[in-house]
Amino acid sequence: MKLFYFLRAVVFTFFVFPLVTAFLSALGAIVFQVTRNRRMVDWCGNAWARSVIFFMGVEVEAKGRENIPKGGCLFLFNHTSFFDIFVMVQDIYGIRFGAKIEFFSIPIFRLALKSAGVLPIARNNREKAIQVLLDAEERARQGERFALAPEGGRNSEEILLPFKSGPFIFAIKAGVPVVPVIIKGAHAAWPKNSFLPCLRHTHEKITVEYLPPIETKEYTVERRGDLSQRVRELMLPFFPGSNP
Repeated sequence: MKLFYFLRAVVFTFFVFPLVTAFLSALGAIVFQVTRNRRMVDWCGNAWARSVIFFMGVEVEAKGRENIPKGGCLFLFNHTSFFDIFVMVQDIYGIRFGAKIEFFSIPIFRLALKSAGVLPIARNNREKAIQVLLDAEERARQGERFALAPEGGRNSEEILLPFKSGPFIFAIKAGVPVVPVIIKGAHAAWPKNSFLPCLRHTHEKITVEYLPPIETKEYTVERRGDLSQRVRELMLPFFPGSNP
């Protein structure tokens, strides 16, 4: 069976994923350029995530969907795998992510990312990263829902790394609630340092749990550390071994 897992992962990585990504990226970007409406882009993103999850035989269990706000908000999720993105895009229609600015150098993908409203995050340039979040504040106030990893990037273990301040400043200044999101099992399905996904089992299981939203209106930018600590305290019980 190990040979089957390996062959499936190779077919996915070198054929299925690039083709599906290129087709849906081009379709969404073209339609958006014509209509300036992100509805088709959101549909393409949802189809992209669902196709990946289906092909790789991943089972997703979602908990706490009743905690997802109807309007603008910021989802803060632990990030250990590309599957984190697939799971949330499948589960929350029209969610906007932050992505490494390097992804915007891929020709077709760049246009699709811009069309989808993805935030280009320059991780090695704090000023540019903060400016991107500042530019997105009004979009959040207008009802768009964003998702950011407060750890700043993918983690190689299923524990919580120290949180960055940027996401909390964004939520406070935009005046939108933050929703802590717990994702378990994604690391096992596709670890950070693995080029190929799902090499261990035929069916991987990933759980995503949305905790109750936290209103940010009582916080100021100067108190962003208090908000960060509150979110961390809610997430820590799910990740034994993490530093407080």
